[in-house]
Amino acid sequence: MSEDISKEIVFEKLFNAFNYGNLGMFIGAGFSKAVIGDDFPPALGWFELIKEVSEKFEIEFPNDDELIGVSLPELATLICKRLAIKRSIDYIEAKRLFKKEICNLSNWLPSEKRTKEFREIFDILSPSWIVTTNYDLVLETILTGKSKSLGPMNYLSAPKNIIPIYHLHGTRLDSESIIITQEDYIPLFRPNEYRQSKLSMTIRESTTLILGYGLGDVNVLSAVDWSKNIYTEKNEYPYEIIQALWTSSPKEEAYIDENGNIIIEISDLEDLLNELIVYIVNKQEEYDRQLLQLSKLIGRLEGENEEFIQSFIDKREVRLKLIDVLSRFEHHMISPYIQFLTVCMDKVWEKTSENGAFNMYDKYLNIILDVIINYNYKRMSPRLFQIIAQSLDKVLYYVSSSKTVKVFGDSWDATDSWHIRKKEIPEETINQLYHYSKQNILSNLRAMLKGLVKED
Repeated sequence: MSEDISKEIVFEKLFNAFNYGNLGMFIGAGFSKAVIGDDFPPALGWFELIKEVSEKFEIEFPNDDELIGVSLPELATLICKRLAIKRSIDYIEAKRLFKKEICNLSNWLPSEKRTKEFREIFDILSPSWIVTTNYDLVLETILTGKSKSLGPMNYLSAPKNIIPIYHLHGTRLDSESIIITQEDYIPLFRPNEYRQSKLSMTIRESTTLILGYGLGDVNVLSAVDWSKNIYTEKNEYPYEIIQALWTSSPKEEAYIDENGNIIIEISDLEDLLNELIVYIVNKQEEYDRQLLQLSKLIGRLEGENEEFIQSFIDKREVRLKLIDVLSRFEHHMISPYIQFLTVCMDKVWEKTSENGAFNMYDKYLNIILDVIINYNYKRMSPRLFQIIAQSLDKVLYYVSSSKTVKVFGDSWDATDSWHIRKKEIPEETINQLYHYSKQNILSNLRAMLKGLVKED
């Protein structure tokens, strides 16, 4: 049973990957056909290429009944064998001629108009990488000056701001690189074979949009399967396999198939891409507005605005809202947040020296507790953790170890807050604080956490 999912959610997943920088594309023959359209020569699929080559060499092509259950690599191998017999040459030479003709036939290129239309699309999509099973150079034409063409023996790498186009099955510029017959596939399945491993890793570390392709190629299927079994930990980056599947009557909603891939049915590939880039442009504008607001907030954090500092000290909702924003824009905010937090805590600590200002210890403690209770330890900056641990050790000197027996000279408000709120601290955070206190001789923190920590 497939699970329905709205197209907007699919587009949002693609935008998240676009925004994160790990959007990749897997492109098959259907893409070239869509770009070339009715131009001449027409773009051909793999089956059509094999048939065209067999006609070129006047080789008898199997009828429909003979093709039942025959894979395309098996068909290519059969034609090469028949060519060897017809020309009285060995199989290796026949295969060389076969591949050379494949290269000659796949020399279609898009018109200037179509190139411009698809270049505008790719200028917005800006994928991190492209893997294609196509032999043609349609993508290189669209991405002139912005891409690097790679054959199957090359590493999937490219200079900064250049999109690598990895021709998994070879390129028409090098007939020896063409992978089409059964034996061509054998090296791909060797243990630790670079192409297979790299493709699996790349798919696993990206959100992959599959265009013009039916996930029918055996080594691609294998790479997708491997990609889902490389890591078992839940990833913190955008990861999906999203396939645009052509059909004459596409469903309005996308769906998740039995393999966990997202399928979005289409009747026109260009329409889908245009719809997607409109969504991305709108979402980018929305995101840019958020960054502008964030920039203003960072300006307030760095500006040491007295009113804002006091609001942070006095109001928990202000502190929690900042932590929420920090968790969503961590890389933008962490340094100014640490700077601002330090200013606020220093200001509170200064007031603890005033006569009878025991409530200041409570304010100081609650600022710390709001951070360690509401900020996931694994996402916390090491520098922020260090500051929090040292500050907590400092304030716990004025907190009674018993919630019922309050020592004269301690802050009773802070004591109440500690014994009430310590139960809210996540177990992992407690363990990390405890072990840090042991190693760094933070005796107050260590003593207070000893009864809370769960030793292995």
